[in-house]
Amino acid sequence: MNEIGEISRLDRIEQSIESLVEAQRAFLESQKGQSAQIAELREAQKKTDEQINRTDAKMAELRDAQLKTDAQIAELRAAQKITGEQIAELREAQKKTDEQMNRTDAKMAELRDAQLKTDAQIAELRAAQKITGEQIAELREAQKKTEELMDRTEAQMRRTDEKLARVAQQLGEMGLVQGEVAEDLFYRNVSHLFRPLLKAPLGSVHRNLRPQGRRDVGEYDIVADTGRRVLVIEVKNKLSTKYVDDFLRRKLPRFKDLFPEYADRDLLAGVGALVVKDEVGRYAEDAGLYVMTQTTDGGATLLNRKGFKPKVFR
Repeated sequence: MNEIGEISRLDRIEQSIESLVEAQRAFLESQKGQSAQIAELREAQKKTDEQINRTDAKMAELRDAQLKTDAQIAELRAAQKITGEQIAELREAQKKTDEQMNRTDAKMAELRDAQLKTDAQIAELRAAQKITGEQIAELREAQKKTEELMDRTEAQMRRTDEKLARVAQQLGEMGLVQGEVAEDLFYRNVSHLFRPLLKAPLGSVHRNLRPQGRRDVGEYDIVADTGRRVLVIEVKNKLSTKYVDDFLRRKLPRFKDLFPEYADRDLLAGVGALVVKDEVGRYAEDAGLYVMTQTTDGGATLLNRKGFKPKVFR
């Protein structure tokens, strides 16, 4: 019984070993299959990694493309804004163009009307041309008579011009004489008129004073010197505000430059004329000038009002 039991136990052990061997064989077969699957999985993983790398590169390209697209969209939006403004300007320009066209149409209508009138006038002129031919012949005859009359008139005008030239020469000579008379009158009277005003005797009185060797400057009609003051007088036949302004603005400011010997003197000034209107005399006095004129008995006098203070010029 023991041997039978032992055999039975051995059989079970053999069976178990066979089962284990079979299981081991099955496991190895299974392991072999799994290794192949693992190799396939690794290969698949490698492909997946490569695909992922390509996908990442593609995503980077897409991001760059998106940035460029965003920039283009921004440019398009800015361009769209400008385009909208341009469209508004074009609409306004179109409106003005339409208005101009309307005015042009109206002008064309006026021109058509004017052309019709012109055509009518041309027709009238053609009719008048026939009459004008006859009138031209008459005008030629009249022109001939007019030219003859003009010849006689020109001869008469030449004779008249000669007479006027002689009269102008005589008047000019009379003006020179009057100028000399006026200068002589005031030159003779300047000493006794100004000695009490200047409270000093006049050491010298010059007439028609001109810088030595200078023919390019005008004369100073009367120049009187007291030693501390110098008085310059401009003489005219008839005094005017124009003469006063010319004396003050042109001649008087140059006096000390032309005559440096008077540079240290106080410069006083006056005007003298045979004819002095009241308003002109006041104009000269307001400018700080002494004003001289003739008296009814042929003498000379000062027209300045009481309290007048002469201006000291530079």
